[in-house]
Amino acid sequence: MQVKECILKLRNKDKVARSVKIVPPDSKLFQVMPCKKSSMTKSTKKSIADEDKSDIDNMSQRVAPGMEVSFIVKFSPEAKSDYSYDLNVLTEREKFIVPIRAVGCRAMIDFPDVLDFGQVPVKHNTEKPVMIRNVGEKTTKWKIKVPQGFKLSKNEGILQVGESEQLIFEFIPQESRIYKDEVILSYDNLEANIPIKGESHNDNVYLSKSHIHMDPTSITLYSH
Repeated sequence: MQVKECILKLRNKDKVARSVKIVPPDSKLFQVMPCKKSSMTKSTKKSIADEDKSDIDNMSQRVAPGMEVSFIVKFSPEAKSDYSYDLNVLTEREKFIVPIRAVGCRAMIDFPDVLDFGQVPVKHNTEKPVMIRNVGEKTTKWKIKVPQGFKLSKNEGILQVGESEQLIFEFIPQESRIYKDEVILSYDNLEANIPIKGESHNDNVYLSKSHIHMDPTSITLYSH
């Protein structure tokens, strides 16, 4: 795992000098240290050696009005997972936190951009097979919500990395009109809206003959 670094800058917007202190993290995954300037003479480095040690120990500095102080935040992950930590910052008048968030492996589901059933007869059940696949880096649980007028063979499940599954969407229109809505796909704290549409129409159904003549027959018998 690589060590990640980020610069945290705090600016004094007050009219007087203020002291600021960062409470050292109690997690071994995070480390905070003052950001030192590189342009120093040898005599200057020696004269402020004791002061530097003090800054590193208590993470406290005094900031002039309009000036800013910088700190280096180091993150040493142990696994490809999500990390969360709140860094405490103290001043003479207040206490606030700086949230630190690190995102690890993420699942990613491959799904069609749109589901189009085309034109279908009214009250006719039309099926559409769809493949769903996890192309991300971790196992995820998924859930799909379909709008009224559509059905799904399976509404939720779990996909391993690289695993795929076939789902059957059904379009059952009850009246002649255009159906247009969205399918909601939820997984790994993410949500995707996929357009789904179809158009239903009344087919012209009629007999090939306007009259049907049946041959005479006897009671209890029948004729073709």
